[in-house]
Amino acid sequence: MDEELSTQKASLTYGQSKATAEAHVLAANSADMNTCAIRPSMVFGPGDTQVAPSIHACIAKGETPFVVGSGDNLYDFTFVTNAADAHVLAVENLLGPKTAAGEAFFISNQEPVPFRDFCLAVWAEFGHVPPYQVHIPATVAWFAGYLAEWATQLTGSSATLSRGSVKDACGTRYASGQKAKRVLGYSPRIGLVDAEYKERGPSQRAGAH
Repeated sequence: MDEELSTQKASLTYGQSKATAEAHVLAANSADMNTCAIRPSMVFGPGDTQVAPSIHACIAKGETPFVVGSGDNLYDFTFVTNAADAHVLAVENLLGPKTAAGEAFFISNQEPVPFRDFCLAVWAEFGHVPPYQVHIPATVAWFAGYLAEWATQLTGSSATLSRGSVKDACGTRYASGQKAKRVLGYSPRIGLVDAEYKERGPSQRAGAH
């Protein structure tokens, strides 16, 4: 995908809220205040409290063997240092040539990989390899998500499983980085392999082996 894709296709409330916020930011662009929008893919790295920790949590919950859909769907990830670089480049542009003003940019490591492979790499850093694999058809998972949504409405509890989360888990989520490269001069400095190594400190890596 590229920046021409409509932002009205978000499948989760989280994505819808980000699309609304971005629309407000871009609408505020003016001669008095230049704005642009940075759209980093799933950000991970030191201080990460979402991506890698949620994947790691699957080990304790015994969920690592289960694959929703084919497991071949490609995803973009962004190491936090690369995301920071993109923000600095955007600020420099808005203070200089202003060619980024009023524009949105996809930012990633530009190394789309199967989401399942990324999970396997994170688990391997902690010395874990799923003992077996069970593929759950997307239609079965979607129906389970539908039931979970009803249960959430009836009980008032919260659940991570929903039709939207299943759609995201099975979907292809990677973007072209050409606009960010052309306008901002963005290029990821740290690749995925090095990024996963930097995710944890030396003592943690040593303890995993």
